[in-house]
Amino acid sequence: MKRILQISALTLALVGAGGAQAITLSDLLSGGSITAGDKVFNSFTALSYMSGDGRVANYANIDVTALDDGGMDPGPGLRFTALNGELTVTGNDNYNFIDLAFGFRVTAPVGKLIKDNTLAFAPFGASVFYNGDGANDLGVRIQEWVGDAFVDPTTSGYIYTEFSNLDGTLNSVISASSNFAPQQSVYVTKDILVWAADATDTATLFGFDQRFSQQLNNVPEPGTLALAALGVLGALGIGRRRNRNT
Repeated sequence: MKRILQISALTLALVGAGGAQAITLSDLLSGGSITAGDKVFNSFTALSYMSGDGRVANYANIDVTALDDGGMDPGPGLRFTALNGELTVTGNDNYNFIDLAFGFRVTAPVGKLIKDNTLAFAPFGASVFYNGDGANDLGVRIQEWVGDAFVDPTTSGYIYTEFSNLDGTLNSVISASSNFAPQQSVYVTKDILVWAADATDTATLFGFDQRFSQQLNNVPEPGTLALAALGVLGALGIGRRRNRNT
């Protein structure tokens, strides 16, 4: 008996994609950028791509759309949507897969700092189509690292979402988040794995959302500190002159 399970993060999907114009990931990897609210996403970089069936990545089949509901927590972000089966894998009675890694930089405006990231399956998330014989191995997994540079996807310390079925056991992690020291700019490394073993099984990633909460930066800019210091020194000089006159 064939079974299909689909995860929909509709209740977790964050408002803001409606009406926004999508940019292809291929355009972004060619030096493009996208602005979501007051955040700029740029420096998109293809890090690695492997497949079990010899296919070649077509980044034009992945749309990127700005998310912005005007809030700071969660703050503006991106929605990634796969088209034309770009992130769909059918098994080959061995192990078929797509493993895609890419990265980008996100920068907040002066006066704000990025403090955390959230990763969640977007509507309609992911699906697994499998034989109900109890011997299955297929699914979708997205891993993510945040730091001051791109990282090797084999390192630890990541967050992940996953929708998979292993021998009848369903693993469903539809969202994840992490906090870090507030900073104005961070680099994000993302690794996407879609896999299926049996020739009767298919796994698909339809899309996911990426958000970054932020906070106000209450530390004065260096220029502001310099002006304040000059003002204090000036006031002290005036006070000394008055004391001498007296």
